[in-house]
Amino acid sequence: MSKDFDVCVIGSGAGAGPIIYELSKAGYSVVVLEKGKYITEKDFFKDELATSLRSIYTPDLHEEQHVVELPRGENGWRSKPTLNSGWDFWNGSLVGGSSNFMSGFFHRLKPVDFHQLSEFGPIEGANIVDWPITYDDLEPYYDKVEKVVGVSGRVVEHPHQEPRSSKDFPYPPTQEHPIAGYIDKACESLGYHAIPMPRAVLPRADKGRGGCSYSGYCGSYGCSTGAKGSARAALIDKAVATGYCEIRAESMVSKIETNQSGKITGVSYFNNQGTSQFVDAKIYIVACQAIETSRLLLNSTGPKHKSGLGNNSGQLGKNLLFAGGGAGSGRLTYKSFNEKDSQDLHQFGTFINRSIQDWYVIDDKDYGERQKGGTIDFVHLHPNPVSRASRQIRGKHGLLWGKPLKDKIHEHFTGGKYIKIEAFCDWT
Repeated sequence: MSKDFDVCVIGSGAGAGPIIYELSKAGYSVVVLEKGKYITEKDFFKDELATSLRSIYTPDLHEEQHVVELPRGENGWRSKPTLNSGWDFWNGSLVGGSSNFMSGFFHRLKPVDFHQLSEFGPIEGANIVDWPITYDDLEPYYDKVEKVVGVSGRVVEHPHQEPRSSKDFPYPPTQEHPIAGYIDKACESLGYHAIPMPRAVLPRADKGRGGCSYSGYCGSYGCSTGAKGSARAALIDKAVATGYCEIRAESMVSKIETNQSGKITGVSYFNNQGTSQFVDAKIYIVACQAIETSRLLLNSTGPKHKSGLGNNSGQLGKNLLFAGGGAGSGRLTYKSFNEKDSQDLHQFGTFINRSIQDWYVIDDKDYGERQKGGTIDFVHLHPNPVSRASRQIRGKHGLLWGKPLKDKIHEHFTGGKYIKIEAFCDWT
């Protein structure tokens, strides 16, 4: 019996995009089932209310919520629906997934990340293990992705620089704000190493995409020029152009069907009219974000898969990992600089583009045993005006109103430039 397609891919984000791209270019017929809409550059706009405050690109929590279990001391766990809490783990339901809204940071993992048990020893209460592959196994693919997606930056030597087969990134850095120079000088004086940040952002038009417009609205917003290398802009649109890839947007998969022998027979899903549909293929790839992939597989029970598809180990949905981190901020007041430097600081839109990885591994006895650290990134405070203004409502003695509030808002927006400092631990 013939199949509808060679490959059925469920999801279309950063995990699915490269697979869709490679298989379509190789001439395999690919169908992509994506629960979100097919939104492109012409549909993106810089609307803070819609994008950041009303989250129009993620599901309504009245329709799709998660239930988060939180520790309750010695009494076990308590369940809390995200509808009640207002926070959730959705991060972009549309073709290309949350990669549409990333800031474009494109750091690689390093050799040490692949064997942390061997490097740092066991952690009490955790089942950490070394990866079965090494950085060297992945390096050729890192190199290929940087070229295909279009990564800009500049490689400089530093103590934790990972080995590279290419001398530099395929594109030069995007335009940089004068603050980058201040950070370079400060790091040099302190003995640290400021690194130009690699970003999946084109500094000029290429690959059928526009170059960066330096609007300042990067993280949390879709890119209206196509400069940002989202899974859709960099990979999926090109896959569709081959003629071998069909995107079925607004198609929510409900179950992966299996027969009496345990073999997959097809995928059941609902279209945007709520009508049940079915598609079959020779190969099935589930890549719809860590949480939703686990949920779909757990829901896909069958005669041979009583506990969910692919769950013979009982580990499906467990060992979910997030990136730890933290953030802080500082302010450079314009009046603290001479006229020329103050004018330079007023520059808007260009990137700071600086990171520090001196603490990627922390080997300092003052902090205990040798341990895994992370990366510090320097970015502008997001320009979102509504959110920034709303955070000015309190003074030393409570809520502000009238002229004092206006004065504080005016000073916040016109008195200086804010730098946000983000610390990211690893994703392993």
